[in-house]
Amino acid sequence: MFQLGSLVVLCGLLIGNSESLLGELGSAVNNLKILNPPSEAVPQNLNLDVELLQQATSWPLAKNSILETLNTADLGNLKSFTSLNGLLLKINNLKVLDFQAKLSSNGNGIDLTVPLAGEASLVLPFIGKTVDISVSLDLINSLSIKTNAQTGLPEVTIGKCSSNTDKISISLLGRRLPIINSILDGVSTLLTSTLSTVLQNFLCPLLQYVLSTLNPSVLQGLLSNLLAGQVQLAL
Repeated sequence: MFQLGSLVVLCGLLIGNSESLLGELGSAVNNLKILNPPSEAVPQNLNLDVELLQQATSWPLAKNSILETLNTADLGNLKSFTSLNGLLLKINNLKVLDFQAKLSSNGNGIDLTVPLAGEASLVLPFIGKTVDISVSLDLINSLSIKTNAQTGLPEVTIGKCSSNTDKISISLLGRRLPIINSILDGVSTLLTSTLSTVLQNFLCPLLQYVLSTLNPSVLQGLLSNLLAGQVQLAL
């Protein structure tokens, strides 16, 4: 049987080393490395239904096709990454919730906002505890549309994709031991920054590839509706 005296000693060690653990965990998060970082190209094993995207003739149809394509793609290789110093972080599930569109600041393009939500498991170094966290953030991608002077057809230029730092949140699921709460609270900013960067690096190329497969006339129609004030913020 586990002796009370041993339990007291263990608790004392945990409490006494809490500041050290915070520092070590902070270092681990700062040194987070992706196990298999993706290349610039979209992985071929995602099995994206490009034909479904190309068949869309209007933005509502295209939006539904994009959501279906992204949420049914095999993202297995994008869900695991590890770090140095014993920190392991794994994305358990990830879902694209919606697409929101508004005119760009210059009025000549579209800013697409893509809300994401998911859950991850974090293995704390040195104490071997696994905790679950929920993550939500927004990706923003800009699009500009111009008419080709020779063909008279619309052409789409896909601009920068980034995460909205004002819309990132991480929540701890099933808090238990105070020492674990203290450790995670102490590195919440580091975790937020790391997760947003990793998800942005993984998902932005995929999002931009999907947008590039759409018929330009679909996005031209969306822009025309935005200019006419006929489209709500959430599409």
